[in-house]
Amino acid sequence: MTATPPTSPPPDFARASVHHYRSAVLATGARWQISADHLAGLAAECAIKAILISFLGSELKPNGMPHHPEMKFPSNRRRRDWDGQHGHLPALWEQLTAVAHRRNDTAAGLLFSQLLWENPFADWDVSDRYCDGTTLAKEHVDRHLKAAHDLIAAHEQARILGTGTFV
Repeated sequence: MTATPPTSPPPDFARASVHHYRSAVLATGARWQISADHLAGLAAECAIKAILISFLGSELKPNGMPHHPEMKFPSNRRRRDWDGQHGHLPALWEQLTAVAHRRNDTAAGLLFSQLLWENPFADWDVSDRYCDGTTLAKEHVDRHLKAAHDLIAAHEQARILGTGTFV
């Protein structure tokens, strides 16, 4: 008799975003800037993936990876390989922008459109979690926390409205 490997539940990006955001706020209060910035980025990444899946036509592959079936993005695996898989920040912001602009059949609305004007994570890198903290300005962390909060709020507003649009 062979044991069946346990299956993990599908990702819940919306809940994960809130969890990471709350942890980032706690880390900020404790003056753990490296952790706060890292968690703010993870919160934003999860919120973006929740928005893409819940409202902009992205789907989960059987392996739990989010992708958009109509879009092609550069793959992290090979430079010449393109697929619709959603990666990580900061490139994920550009994917969100591309998908949102392509979805002209839904009204993104003022709140969501304002989020897309500028990528607040253009300077964010997951490898910053290894830094000594001297290059992480409070302004960067605050900007990343605010952007994560705004993404979570936009997702929640669209969920409550039940329209799949942001107003």
